[in-house]
Amino acid sequence: MVRLKEYDRNEVLERAIDQFWQKGYKATSMTDLVHATGLNTASMYKEFGDKDGLFEESLDYYRQNIRGPRFDILIEEPNYNGVEAFLENVVTGATSKEYKGCLMMNHLAQKHSISARAAKKIDEYCTNAEDLLAAALKNAQTAGDIPAHKDPKSLASFVMCSLHGMVLYSRLPNTKKNLLQILDNVLRALQA
Repeated sequence: MVRLKEYDRNEVLERAIDQFWQKGYKATSMTDLVHATGLNTASMYKEFGDKDGLFEESLDYYRQNIRGPRFDILIEEPNYNGVEAFLENVVTGATSKEYKGCLMMNHLAQKHSISARAAKKIDEYCTNAEDLLAAALKNAQTAGDIPAHKDPKSLASFVMCSLHGMVLYSRLPNTKKNLLQILDNVLRALQA
């Protein structure tokens, strides 16, 4: 008789993501993951292979279900208004009390300690985000919202660097209040 799974896979991934968010990949042990997810070690290995497999699937889940909706803003409104809404969404998240940073960005700085497949997923995430921004900025330029002499791809890189900096900066004590001013400076730089 086939035994049915007694757990929700998405719930397991969400709990694993919380562990990776709190401790980072390297400091998160399989024991931590077993305790957090409620799976026993055998089920964990059977379902995900190993810690790398669980982390890689956690990154996929995070990208699709947690950060994906944020990027939908740029897909649904690929123009200046969409860029502004996207940036405001990031800043709103970063200024919230419970903000933990971006799982992808947290591990971008730790690429040396994760699998090559996980590092590739993070690279693809960053490239995709920058491409969505570049397309929206190109449309904004066509609409006359951004000066014609600006390079949309270069602007997208600038915006992503600014966002990553804001996300890290927001984790310092008493800096969240400055993010709206920083956002305003980024938006003005796009139109200058």
